[in-house]
Amino acid sequence: MTRRKVDKSARLAKKVTVGVSESFYKRMEEWLTNSNCRSLAELARSILYREEIVWKHTDASLESTVIELAGIKRELNAIGKNINQITHHFHISDSPRDKFYDAQRIDKEYKKVGDKVDRLLTITAELSKKWLQG
Repeated sequence: MTRRKVDKSARLAKKVTVGVSESFYKRMEEWLTNSNCRSLAELARSILYREEIVWKHTDASLESTVIELAGIKRELNAIGKNINQITHHFHISDSPRDKFYDAQRIDKEYKKVGDKVDRLLTITAELSKKWLQG
């Protein structure tokens, strides 16, 4: 894969050295972590050129909700795999007794899905209240 050709007028051919105070340098490092810029030089160029800088913002109050949602997703995925395995065993089994047992196991797994869906609906209702407030 070759590098993309840069227009000669847009090349960064000249270097400019700027001295800043320690406090301003630390502030720029904070800006860098919360922006779309990949380096301090890119951040400084964006400021000098008066380009738009995209600031990243995370809502810490939603962190626990996001972790819970990720956990529910993993659990639903595991339940789905269990249901697929039981269904496969159901189809290859010849014994009516085994099929009845498998059907009961699938019923238990679907009840777990129902519980997880109920929790998802509760979380969604809480989030919608929060988002629709402001």
